[in-house]
Amino acid sequence: MKEEYPMPTVHTNGTSKQVLLDGYLDIASAIQELKEVVSKSYFHGRDYYVQDNDPAMDAFNDDNAFSRAYDARAKHLRNLAQFEEYIHKHYKHVSLQKL
Repeated sequence: MKEEYPMPTVHTNGTSKQVLLDGYLDIASAIQELKEVVSKSYFHGRDYYVQDNDPAMDAFNDDNAFSRAYDARAKHLRNLAQFEEYIHKHYKHVSLQKL
């Protein structure tokens, strides 16, 4: 199966298998920590309504400031999840190599 991006090959002239694996574990740990910090951070619509043209009416629309902020945060969390998957694939790929 061809990977969607290049994967490292462990060999004697490159970075050692253990150094690669340790690096991926460090990254995975940092991603997990970041996800925990994000989930604990307070995020509420009241922090954005004053940015709307008509806060009383815009609160009922899907295109208010909070909706846009929420969508942006969700997009970044999806990107983080994709990066986490990328790191896990690298870890698994390297861990299965002999050397």
